[in-house]
Amino acid sequence: MHTHAMQLLPFQKLTVVRLMSHPNPPPDSPEDAEIQAAHIRYLRGLVEERVILVNGPIKRIDDTKMRGMSLYLVGPDEARALAHEDPAVKAGWFEVVVDEWMFPAFPRTIGDRHDLEIEVPI
Repeated sequence: MHTHAMQLLPFQKLTVVRLMSHPNPPPDSPEDAEIQAAHIRYLRGLVEERVILVNGPIKRIDDTKMRGMSLYLVGPDEARALAHEDPAVKAGWFEVVVDEWMFPAFPRTIGDRHDLEIEVPI
């Protein structure tokens, strides 16, 4: 019988927060544009505070319920609490799904490519 040597490999943990379509969303309202702008400002603020590494909308292909995703640099409990403070979540637009993601820790770059432009509120 062959024995394979093992080594400890360092891993990094991030919290993945997915915003999913709410099963019973509220009807459209005159406040929708302001809710969307507040949603963008809130998440942008968390990126600036270095609580979120990266986030953005999802182009739905296989999962038609998934609307957006954020990679948080804090633990799952704190990420969940922060996600529930998002104005769009508070408005009933999204349900929050939280998981912890573990991956081998080695230097890499994300967000270093320009693939498209999306108009967002200021």
